[in-house]
Amino acid sequence: MNNSIRHIALSTLVIIGVLMLPVRAQKDFMLYGMNNMAQSHIVNPAFMPNSKGYITFPVMNTHMGFSHSGFQLNHLLQTRPQDDSLILTPDFTLSKMAALNYVNMDMNNEILGFGFKANKSYFHFNVTHKFAMRFMYPKDLFVLGIKGNGSEELLGQRASMDGFGIDILDYIEFGAGYNREFNDKLTVGAKLKYINGVANVYTRHSALGIHTDATTFDITIDGQMTVNSSNIKPFFDTVNSPNPRDFLINSNRGFGIDLGGTYKLTDKITLQASIVDLGVINWKTNVATLSSNDVNFTFQGVDIKELVADTSGAVMQAFTDSLGGIFNATENNDAYSTPLHTRIYIGGSYKLNEKIEFGGLWYNEFIHSRYRTAITASANMQVVRWLRVGMNYTAYARDYFNIGFGFAVNGGPVQYYFLTDNLIGMFAPHATKNWQVRTGVNFLIGREKKDADSKSSY
Repeated sequence: MNNSIRHIALSTLVIIGVLMLPVRAQKDFMLYGMNNMAQSHIVNPAFMPNSKGYITFPVMNTHMGFSHSGFQLNHLLQTRPQDDSLILTPDFTLSKMAALNYVNMDMNNEILGFGFKANKSYFHFNVTHKFAMRFMYPKDLFVLGIKGNGSEELLGQRASMDGFGIDILDYIEFGAGYNREFNDKLTVGAKLKYINGVANVYTRHSALGIHTDATTFDITIDGQMTVNSSNIKPFFDTVNSPNPRDFLINSNRGFGIDLGGTYKLTDKITLQASIVDLGVINWKTNVATLSSNDVNFTFQGVDIKELVADTSGAVMQAFTDSLGGIFNATENNDAYSTPLHTRIYIGGSYKLNEKIEFGGLWYNEFIHSRYRTAITASANMQVVRWLRVGMNYTAYARDYFNIGFGFAVNGGPVQYYFLTDNLIGMFAPHATKNWQVRTGVNFLIGREKKDADSKSSY
């Protein structure tokens, strides 16, 4: 039984390892500093670009990101000094973990986007495909897989699997935004979002544990788990193939809102704040909710004599049937709702001169009612009329070495931009917990006259 538990834990660790390959997470710290780009309303609907209007090139504006709050790959595999060979360092890896850790992956693709100014007002619209995955795992899962349930850390203790689970959120967003300059100091904005849900997995509740008695070595398993899903069950249907229509034309509907504002405190200091993706999705198509029994089961072992003497396999069959009854799950098809991944940005900027601007940002997000935060410091410069560059430093996901870089270059009305919150992660993904990039092409329509006459504008 001890080996079986360890094998299950090790299999889960392999899955986590695959998830930690350099895939991509939506934070956009760099974009918040480049606040006069066409895409800046994504992080604050009050931000207003320099151009009078823009149109995105279809499917060419993409955001991808990855973050892991636990360990880096080079914590698990390190180089041995004497021969440069790689060795596993599990104890060092465990020291880098929190009690509960997260692997986050996001990918957004703007199918269509455009915006335009009208006097002091600015309107913008978008159709965007958004995909996000959150995998939550406890540190004790690694202790169980690496050292076993009879190890010094776990013997006589409850190995906590509380919080273990996965969330997958896939939807298409139809957004309409508006902002307005009310005076020389205040600008406010909002974006309304209509959402068509594509697919979902949501770990509604997860409280699991394994306790090994220090004297008898009896193993007690406790807990309960509930997982919602929409448009996932058809992939496990051995008779019928999934219907593509269910993913695009369905009853999964939701609404969201972005709110933001900027306030010019002085000629040089501007304050900013926004809340993004505040909303819910109601899931009704191909819904399946699996709920396990409330388990409290103690395994006291198998009598070896009975097992050896049993040539028919009745002893093991009885044990298997017992486990099957205990870990039985019920299914219902009731509609359910899930929140969007809400993010809050609070920041400010200081304009040193017409070319250089410094900024600070406090980022906040909520995952399963759990709070995470980040702090960013940035600097942006209009190098020449057609080139703007920026850099930032961010502390996020228990990682304190994230250097971001970005630029926007104009070739006539065509603008290409590239932003990343962790430049080092692009070249050394094994040595970072965060990897993010946003890139794309815009067609800009005119510039404000005051900007067109200024060498510091784009």
